[in-house]
Amino acid sequence: MKTDRTVPNAWDIAVFAVIALAAAITLIFSRPGGEPGSSVEIRVGDEIFATAELSSDKTIDVDGLCVVEISGGEARVISAKCKNQICVRHRAISRPGEVIICLPQQVTVRVTGGPDAVI
Repeated sequence: MKTDRTVPNAWDIAVFAVIALAAAITLIFSRPGGEPGSSVEIRVGDEIFATAELSSDKTIDVDGLCVVEISGGEARVISAKCKNQICVRHRAISRPGEVIICLPQQVTVRVTGGPDAVI
């Protein structure tokens, strides 16, 4: 005899709850946090193009490939020659380890340092 299993039983609900809880914990702990970084490192390919303090407000033209704006303790790409503009649409970054990558132009913008950084 076949039974119609359209209604979830207690085990189905328990498994779903455990998976939902694990996903929520992962999202909470994977979000960037902590203290803001102290500087930004801009690379073109493997070479460092420029470094700048996050506390300074400036605009950096990266060899005509893109333009990086540092303002209010955050860095963002405000224009780029790439077709898809993903780097321009990326949110501003300010925490150590955060990166904006323009893959077609091979440009990376990385936040470095922080209050405990070794100089």
